[in-house]
Formats: sequence, C-alpha cells, structure tokens
Amino acid sequence: MVNAARLRWITRAVVAWGCVVVLRLVQVQVIDHRAWESESVRQCEHTLEVEEPRGEIVSRDGRVLAGSLERVTVYANPRQIPRDAWSAVAARLAPLIEQTAPVILAQLRTHDGFFYLAKGLDPQIADAVDKLRQRGVGTLRTERRIYPHGSLAGPVVGYVNVDGDGQAGLEAFYDRTLRGLPSVYRVLRDGKTSPTFLDLRLETEGRPGQSLVLSLDCRIQQVVEQELARTIADTGAKGASAVVMNPNDGELLAVGSLPSYDPGHLGQSSSEDRRNRAAEDALEPGSTFKPIIVAAAMSSGVLDASEMVDCSGGGVQIANVFIHDHASYGFLSVREVLAKSSNTGAIRIALRLGTNQLDETIRRMGFGQPTRVELPAETRGIYRGPQSWSALSRAGLAIGQEISTTPLQLAQAYAAIANGGLIVHPRLVLETHDRSGKPVAPYKPQTGTRVLPADVAVRLATMLEAVVEEGTGKAADVAGYRVAGKTGTAQRAHSGGYSAGRHVAWFAGFLPMPSPSVVMVVCVDEPVSNYWAADVAAPAFGRIAARIMTLLGLQPTNGTSA
Repeated sequence: MVNAARLRWITRAVVAWGCVVVLRLVQVQVIDHRAWESESVRQCEHTLEVEEPRGEIVSRDGRVLAGSLERVTVYANPRQIPRDAWSAVAARLAPLIEQTAPVILAQLRTHDGFFYLAKGLDPQIADAVDKLRQRGVGTLRTERRIYPHGSLAGPVVGYVNVDGDGQAGLEAFYDRTLRGLPSVYRVLRDGKTSPTFLDLRLETEGRPGQSLVLSLDCRIQQVVEQELARTIADTGAKGASAVVMNPNDGELLAVGSLPSYDPGHLGQSSSEDRRNRAAEDALEPGSTFKPIIVAAAMSSGVLDASEMVDCSGGGVQIANVFIHDHASYGFLSVREVLAKSSNTGAIRIALRLGTNQLDETIRRMGFGQPTRVELPAETRGIYRGPQSWSALSRAGLAIGQEISTTPLQLAQAYAAIANGGLIVHPRLVLETHDRSGKPVAPYKPQTGTRVLPADVAVRLATMLEAVVEEGTGKAADVAGYRVAGKTGTAQRAHSGGYSAGRHVAWFAGFLPMPSPSVVMVVCVDEPVSNYWAADVAAPAFGRIAARIMTLLGLQPTNGTSA
C-alpha cells in the first residue's frame, strides 16, 4: 500500500516535471524563438563594418582639395593557420606588405585571434594576397585621405584622424555627409568565437559619401595666401587673414588664414597653424567700425549725409576721459569724417544716437553672433549690449572699442553696405553631389534680409570711396577701378586693458563701384615693423584686389587701363 502511494507520488512528480520541461521547450522554441535565435546568431556570427569611399571636397573651379585614395588592409588570424606553417606564411607575406618575415612571425605569435597585419597598401596587393590561398589571411578595402593642394585653404578644408573622422574645418562640419554609410558584412565565428572569414557575406550595402562643391575659387585663394604671406614677411606679423566674398549672395571666393598647414602632414604643423583666423580670431575692429556708427545715425534720422560735424579741439571729453583725435580738424562733412578717420567726428555722431538705436543697428549688422558659415569653430565675437554699457561705451564703440569681430563678420556687415542694405550670410558650400555627380542638395540662391535703408547704404558706400580717393585708404586703390573701404588700426585688448606695442591692422572694402561684386576684408595681426592700417592692411587689400579683378574678368570702371 505504501509502495503504491509512493509510486503514484513519483509518477505525479515525473509527469509534473515533464510538463514543466514541455512548457519550457514551448517557451524557448515557440514563444522566445526569435530571442534565442538572435542569441545563437550573436554567438556564431560577427558583423564587420567597412567604410565606403569618403566624398571629395572640390572648389568651384574643379580642383580637388580633399579626396580619397583606395587602399587595402591585410588581416590575419593565427588560429586559422597551422602553427608549423607560420614561418612559411610570414616569408610569403613579407615581400607583399613590405615587412620582414621575423616581424610578421612575431605578430602571429603575439596575437591570439584576428588582427590587422598591415594597412594603407596598394590595391594591387589584394590580388597577390588572394593568390596565396592561405586560410586565415585576407584583405579588406580601405581608403586614405589625400589633400592634393597641400596647405592651400588648409584651415578651411580641415582634416580627418586615423579612423577617418573629420576633426576640423569642412571635414568636421560635413563629416556625416562626406563619410556616407558603411557596408556591413557578416562573418562566422568558430567554437572559440574567433572570426573565421570563411563566410564573409554582405549584410547591408553601404553608400559612398557625398562630395562638396565649394564657392572657393582656387585661383583667388592662391592670390590671397600669396599676398598675406608677403605682408607677414614684410611686417613681421604674427599672422594674417583675409576674406573675399560676393556681397550679393554671400559666396566666399577665398578665405585665407596664415600661418596655414597641410592637412595631409599634420605632424609638421602646430595647433596655432590649424586655427582659421578668419572665423576664430575675434579682434577689436578699430576705425573699420565707424561706418557702422554712421549707418546707424543716418538710418535713425539723427544725421544727414550733407551736414557738417564739429571735429575741433583735437579730441573729445567723455566722463573725465579725453579721447584724442589725429588732429584738430574743425568742421568736417560726414564724408570727410570717414576719409580722415576722425575719432572726434565719429564719437559726436554716436552721441546723437539713442541707446536702442545704436544697439539695434549693431545687432542687425550681425555683430555678436555667428555668421552661420560652415566652420565648426567659428566664434560669435564679443558684443555685450546696453545692459553692460558705461558712460564711455558709445564713444568706445564709435572708434571700434568694446566690441570684437571676426574678419567674416566684418565682411558680412560691409557686404550689406555694398549690396544696398541686405544681410547675406557667408557660405562655403554651393551644393553636394553623389558619386555619379548627380546633385543631392542642389544650389539654392540666398535671399538677403534688409538691415539698412537702400538710400543709406548707397550714400554710405559713396562716402567710403573718399577714404580710398583722398583719405587713409589711398594704398588700397586699384588702377582703373573705383574702390570703397575703410582702414582700422586697433590695439590688442588684453585683461581688461590694452597691450602696448601689440596692434591689429584692418582694411575692409568693396569694388568695383558703383555696383560692387567683391567685398574683401584684410586683417594683419601684430605687425612689428609698421602697424598702421594705411601702411599694412590697405596695400595688401590693393594688391589682392588688383590681381583678382583680372581673374574675375571684371572690366575697368573709370575709363582708364587697369
């Protein structure tokens, strides 16, 4: 009786256990089938991403500034190679990958599984390696980034790291566009989870990167860099930058920044060389800011273009501080205030403006905010606004102090004067193409935003001609063309004050008048032999302008030969 009861209990336990097993099998094989299948695949298979060719960076005149050279990588897996064959394999591989047999043998002994034996090799090596028919050895397609024009526009183009990731300039800003999507391959693992590469299957086809077509003209870029180099050599300057832009659509024809660097040879450059001064250097603009003050006053109706301004006394007293002028001029027309760069005249015009009137014009002209150019390290400059102003602030702004700007920001503001009062943002990329050359993001013309009344912009542009014709900007003159612009000499601001002996020389202008198609800003940082903008920046502007007028095919506008 007891045995029968025990038997029934055991039977029930076995049946219950069987039910549990069956239910578990149903759960594993039916309900959780997909999850366990995925786990099996994860253990047995491995995915490998292979980058597709990176897109090119091409100038508007068809020069490749950044491209990709097809290369191959040789891999090895010692677990798939019989140990007694290692020496023979090393000897056969040595002449193909330009390594010695002992070095290859040492790597086979050091690595426990799959590893890259050599990278960046000629594509022809792939066929030679395949002909070895050696299990555990193979090749993968890779690429190497090249910069055919070396340091030309280096700080604009930028560079990639060893993994092909964009690190600066356009390479970084458009990294996702340029790199495309990698191809994904599925690789079987052996019992020890090492990739066998016996079954390399394409899982997901990638997409090559898209190419950028730039607004830059390599001919103009070269002229700019040559003339900046000459200026640095002549003056002993720390550095120099220049921007050449179409004022009507914002297209940047050249962005020069010296010292420069070759993105293909980073080890030969310093971090200072890699900075794009045109976008990253925020410096006080000095007297190049005076036209902005005049624009604000004329737009607000507190200044008439034909009136005379009292510039007597050799300066002006503001809040117990006497701000000196270059001379005691007496009464000057607004045109003469700009031509002679009178501090007194600019300050007295600024004092007519209400706080909001001046602040609104400065902000509308783009100061204190990024230009939205396609460069990742662009600075917004410094403009603190009325909440931080002191009794001296309006006078300081009138002569280009208490504000800092980049060459790109200043070019954007002067473009608004040149084109009749519209802000257009600087742009470097015109459009993107796929690998076949078909536009992916086609060119779209930029429409400007009005920031100055058209009549004010036209009158101001005419006044700036006097700076070149008879004022401080005579050295910026270009024979045969009407040029407008403004000089600016500023001290280097440092720790709430100014550094003695450290200056910045500016010239900002446009040509040919009366319908300018080029706006240009030249900035020379810390010249030594001579720091006055009239002697340093204006001549550089004139030399660059004279050369690019010919390149652009612009005919002389004043009836004389260029």
